[in-house]
Amino acid sequence: MLPWPQHRIERATAFRSTWIVSSVNALREQGHFERYVSLLPDHREEILSTVAGIWLPIAVARAHYEACEALSLAGDQQVAMGRAVGARARGSWLDPPIRAARAVGTTPWTILPQLDRLWRRAVNGGAAAVFRIGPKEARAELVGCELLDIPYFRQGIRGILLSLGELFCRKSYAHEGKAARAGEAVFRLQWV
Repeated sequence: MLPWPQHRIERATAFRSTWIVSSVNALREQGHFERYVSLLPDHREEILSTVAGIWLPIAVARAHYEACEALSLAGDQQVAMGRAVGARARGSWLDPPIRAARAVGTTPWTILPQLDRLWRRAVNGGAAAVFRIGPKEARAELVGCELLDIPYFRQGIRGILLSLGELFCRKSYAHEGKAARAGEAVFRLQWV
């Protein structure tokens, strides 16, 4: 369930630079960096000189993800980029809780209820919620963030969700559903 009624959820105003830094590093590693920089008309210096751990205005994050979208990578490449960024996050601020959860033999249900908390560590504003559909199936809803209007960003989120799920199961699946409004995304998650 969303943490508040949807009409009370404040729109996202800032985005954690850690995700941008990880994303730029993944672009560099995959050989897309030079082209990405050429597609980055606004906030170039701010993005390329940022360090991890600070809040960036949502307009800066939007410029980054719009340049990523302009790369016109195939959907599976976009998901792979999200997986790479998710792997970096797991290695830093997500690692301690994940290690503790895996030590007691858990399932994706261990981390999925924490999605809103994880969202709030990355985005100042908006909200996230997970709804149980079945024992190995869930629906994730993300709301109140204009970055969700960018297909590349949604595919990256899908990759992160897949990456998180596979920490606790053999195989996970994430399919994007149809969002009701702008600034929202819906994913159906399944695992075995």
